[in-house]
Amino acid sequence: MKNIKYLLVAFVLFVCSHAAFAQTSVSSYFLDGAFHNNRLNPAMKAERGFFSLTMGNVGIRTKSNFGISDILYPRGNELTTFMSGDVSADEFLGRMPDAATLGFNFDESLLSFGFRAFGGYATFDLSLHSSMSISLPKGLFEFAKRGFQKNVYDVAGINFNTMNYASASLGYSHEVYKGLRVGANLKYLMGLAHANITIDKLRMEMNDEHWLVESHAQAQAGFFCESKATLDENGAIDGIEFGNMAPSASGFAVDLGVVYDMNEFVPGLTLSASVLDLGFINWKHMMKGQSTDAKVEFDGFGTVDPDNMDATVDDEFEKLGEDAEKLMDFAYNGTESMKTNMNTTMYLGAEYNMPFYKPLSVAVLYGHCFAPIESNRWYDVRGFVNISPLKWLEAWVNFGYS
Repeated sequence: MKNIKYLLVAFVLFVCSHAAFAQTSVSSYFLDGAFHNNRLNPAMKAERGFFSLTMGNVGIRTKSNFGISDILYPRGNELTTFMSGDVSADEFLGRMPDAATLGFNFDESLLSFGFRAFGGYATFDLSLHSSMSISLPKGLFEFAKRGFQKNVYDVAGINFNTMNYASASLGYSHEVYKGLRVGANLKYLMGLAHANITIDKLRMEMNDEHWLVESHAQAQAGFFCESKATLDENGAIDGIEFGNMAPSASGFAVDLGVVYDMNEFVPGLTLSASVLDLGFINWKHMMKGQSTDAKVEFDGFGTVDPDNMDATVDDEFEKLGEDAEKLMDFAYNGTESMKTNMNTTMYLGAEYNMPFYKPLSVAVLYGHCFAPIESNRWYDVRGFVNISPLKWLEAWVNFGYS
């Protein structure tokens, strides 16, 4: 279990160390001078060849169905949290969704280049990708806010999911008809780490004389190579043992795109569309586990020896802690092969160059992610104003709704 914690901590540190360099690549979708637009639409090409090594393009996206205003509340001249007595339970819970979700996606290009070839434009890209999501049921927030005001809480549906992989992509775009350009990126995917944990039962019963907590959880985890769980003396998962280091998690995906310059019909109008990450990763050694139907009961301290009170209280707390640890013990159910679908994303764009000043344009871009995990799904509508008075100078402003 400690090894798993270390892996999760290392991953969080990796993401945090790179976040300072983040930029949202979708913001430059309509800029002719942007080199990495083929990652959003493979039919797009740069004005010239390019080469980028490490930190060439970083994208970070977060998505949530609740906001800061649901957590912090103005009271007088100060802000207070939802846990404050000045914020009623009805006010706070009335603003929370049935399941609070938070999604996080991170993409970093390690090596990429593009050049003109075969009458079109060819690209290569080597990237790292990571996604994390968490879902917390409303009942969990109710327990935090109301506490002992209720005797029984049934909280189910807590979920944590993360998928991390590397991709190597070959892309090509070509003008097939006057103004009509099509393109595709073919990707080889290598899975690095994937985990999914679901708490499908969590029941808490509390009163002045009796506490009871019952839970059940399921977990799956897979890595880039052959792996299996190690067990402690009680048969619970204690860590991870890696075997043959040959890659055992791989898959394929494709990006498709089209750009149509409609100057022949509507001067200044360009339409575009793309579908990204149509594919999957197959994890050959996905470890499975599930918790025992453990429970923690507390009926108060037993007989207390007045001559040795400290030792008696310590023993009671130690027993309570041991029972609580059992809630996190997972029995090992072996390994299996499992396929995970990618976070397929669609973009639809339209740009119009102003007839009175060609370097000035307005545009709109719609994006929609059809991820397998609900907390990773999103949609986004953005408006753009772009200006390019010189070949080497481009600027833009955009605003969005999601």
